[in-house]
Amino acid sequence: MSHLIIRSIRLAHCKRGPARCEQCRALDGEKYCLLDIDPPQPGMAQRRTIQVTLKGTPVWREFDVLRVFDSRDQAAAYATSAGLELDPEPPHLPMLGD
Repeated sequence: MSHLIIRSIRLAHCKRGPARCEQCRALDGEKYCLLDIDPPQPGMAQRRTIQVTLKGTPVWREFDVLRVFDSRDQAAAYATSAGLELDPEPPHLPMLGD
């Protein structure tokens, strides 16, 4: 299994979210991102989690954002060159403060 995926996620600066953090408000919005779903030292740092399907089973994984793409087309081009697929978009849950 590759530990890299490309998915549209809502960007955030911290866990307080856009209602309480000015930097999160500046980032507020969804972008396609290259995510590492097997980051180093799992459980040893505060990270966001995301649901992914591994071998047909939905699981929650910590992730690090490695790259933010400007558009879906740019993400698709990178996915093709890196041998990755764009991850299907699950329904997004609102962040704290929405």
